[in-house]
Amino acid sequence: MFLSSQQCSYCGSTIEPGERWVREKIFEPTLNAREPRYHRYHADVSDGQEVSCWEKHLVEKEIVRATTRAAFRSYQAAAAQKLSRM
Repeated sequence: MFLSSQQCSYCGSTIEPGERWVREKIFEPTLNAREPRYHRYHADVSDGQEVSCWEKHLVEKEIVRATTRAAFRSYQAAAAQKLSRM
């Protein structure tokens, strides 16, 4: 099976044939997009890097998730405090 060249969604460089990569399936519920999109990432560490593009992407997702959760908890605490003053 022949695959056309793909780009890494993290670093933007081409994923060469024979390189290991990871595909992430993205579902976006919009009116015109019923099919999922895919993001591809390098799975192996490149020269001069400590972690792969896939691992960097996962760390960034976790930071966003944790920050969002902390902001929501802060909002909940502020709302509860405001209600208790009433």
